[in-house]
Amino acid sequence: MENILEIKNLSVAFKIELNRVENYYYALKNINLSFEKGKIHSIAGESGCGKSVLINTILNLLAKNACVEYESILYNGVDIRKQDILGKSIFLIPQDPFMSLNPLYTIENQMLEVRALKGIKRQDAVEKIKKSLEEVKILNIDNVLKSYPHELSGGMKQRVIIAMALLAESDLILADEPTTALDVSVSNSILNILVELKNKGKTIILITHDLSIVSNYTDTATIMYLGNVVEAALSKELFKNPLHPYTKALLGALPNEKGKKLENIKGQISPITEIIQGCKFHPRCNCVMDRCKIETPMLKQVCSSKTACFLYK
Repeated sequence: MENILEIKNLSVAFKIELNRVENYYYALKNINLSFEKGKIHSIAGESGCGKSVLINTILNLLAKNACVEYESILYNGVDIRKQDILGKSIFLIPQDPFMSLNPLYTIENQMLEVRALKGIKRQDAVEKIKKSLEEVKILNIDNVLKSYPHELSGGMKQRVIIAMALLAESDLILADEPTTALDVSVSNSILNILVELKNKGKTIILITHDLSIVSNYTDTATIMYLGNVVEAALSKELFKNPLHPYTKALLGALPNEKGKKLENIKGQISPITEIIQGCKFHPRCNCVMDRCKIETPMLKQVCSSKTACFLYK
């Protein structure tokens, strides 16, 4: 097993003014993750759990008020800080396709910019661009290349962005909720394209809050809550044998074919400025113990999965 990306002891805090006092509040705390090559890895959890912060940290796209601490972030075994890889070896598929393309330029002009990053000669570029658009199932290629972003649907724009990742020949694709603004049928077609890319050897880290996507399209799953990893497992194992109470609560809230009544997760996710002692999930947990309110559980191996919970010795 060869990892394309390894993150060790990553913490991210933001400097925020609250009640006229500035302080640092953690959005991520002691994150340790590794991602195997040629797989689709999902990172899931409610909004505000730190999923997008993690992606933006990898890409060095955090706001100026962020403070980042880590032991190492390695891409193919080399410190990510020593590599010029954004838009090249690593490509971001943003959450909102409507805001991801420049409205002043045609699709062809914007794809030629990717060509320039890779140093492809102009005479070879158009052929490579058309091939990448074919791979994402765009049929009327000539019309699309002449179009401006506002003339394309959301799904078509997202396909164009994925085609840019192919044009850049990126080995690692970071997809930050790439189907959020799309309807179900278009969403499924985009996800199927990502599966095809995986089958061709690409590695994809997929951020989502939709566990049905995790179940149907991904190989591994990482569940985050308030900046902490609470469970990491193979996707099939996660649904077969969930360990953490938060994971179980998320699965209990999923619609099912048996018509079972959906469960609610009590309370709501806390803001980053609220300091919670012990396990971050304990105010909402049905299995809370006194220890949970004082100590912070560490991520540990339980059978074939990992979880951070005192229910497991």
